[in-house]
Amino acid sequence: MSAARKHAGGFTLVEVMITVAIIAILSAIAYPSYKEHIAKGKRAQVKASLAQAQQWLERHYSENYSYAKTAGGTDINADDGIFKTQFGTSPLPGEGAANYTIALTPNEAGTGYSMKATRTGSMSGDRCGDYVVNHAGRKSVENYTGFDAALAAASACWN
Repeated sequence: MSAARKHAGGFTLVEVMITVAIIAILSAIAYPSYKEHIAKGKRAQVKASLAQAQQWLERHYSENYSYAKTAGGTDINADDGIFKTQFGTSPLPGEGAANYTIALTPNEAGTGYSMKATRTGSMSGDRCGDYVVNHAGRKSVENYTGFDAALAAASACWN
């Protein structure tokens, strides 16, 4: 009977603890990398949403000669306006929880604009900041943390 007990399978406490330690080390390395990979995908998605909004704004301008109003004088940037209902968030409205809120700021004459993607939801703590693009295609980053300059934040996060 004692010989049968000697050959019984199983893991020792030391083996289990070594396995737990290895899993903990791998998790400590992999999880931050995974989070950054997901954030990079969300930043790419907001850039695509802004490009789509820019294309729409250019078509709108060619038809109405204004980035701010329709031919009938309706403000496209009102709370129920065309821009906010179609491009107000990223992902686009109806496609999931918002990671960015997109705001359009036309100039006084309606001949120029600036769009700002502000972090919200799961991206609210992202160190890469808020992404801004204007009618001339100039891109910039605001409200970033952990970088010395906006150019460093832009090249590390938004390229």
